[in-house]
Amino acid sequence: MRLPELMISWLLTVLGTKLLSVNALFHIFASERDSSPQEVGLQFNVAELGKLYCGSDGASLCFSLDPIVGCDLGEYGRQDVFRISDEPCFSNIVGRRLVSASLVQSSAEDAVIGIALSFDNGARLSILNLGDELFVYGEIPEEIMISEGLGFISVS
Repeated sequence: MRLPELMISWLLTVLGTKLLSVNALFHIFASERDSSPQEVGLQFNVAELGKLYCGSDGASLCFSLDPIVGCDLGEYGRQDVFRISDEPCFSNIVGRRLVSASLVQSSAEDAVIGIALSFDNGARLSILNLGDELFVYGEIPEEIMISEGLGFISVS
């Protein structure tokens, strides 16, 4: 398993700084927004926006410094960018300082499938690629911890 060096470098840059905003790319069809984001962008006050998205292997979590961009998919709908900082998973961490970060490794997939972040108010945020779909958790459910054989690699 190869560790995502750009993601680690970016996480080390944002440690100790405040999360300013969270944006996400969602698929929209017939005016309905999918429940799971396709990309999540985290903006801290000292670095470029870090974009998290599913890898082409269907398991790994990928990282980029490229902006999140929507597009028209014609008859298949569209992809739009939404500011989601005020949504329940994020409202208690926006404006808070990041105190630790870990990569989430799946022994079932033999891949880094997510990140786990902890903030100065005790709040946590995990973003995982589970079956080629992004999931956002405050605390990772126990059944996922067991079924995926999750382990954590500290980057702080």
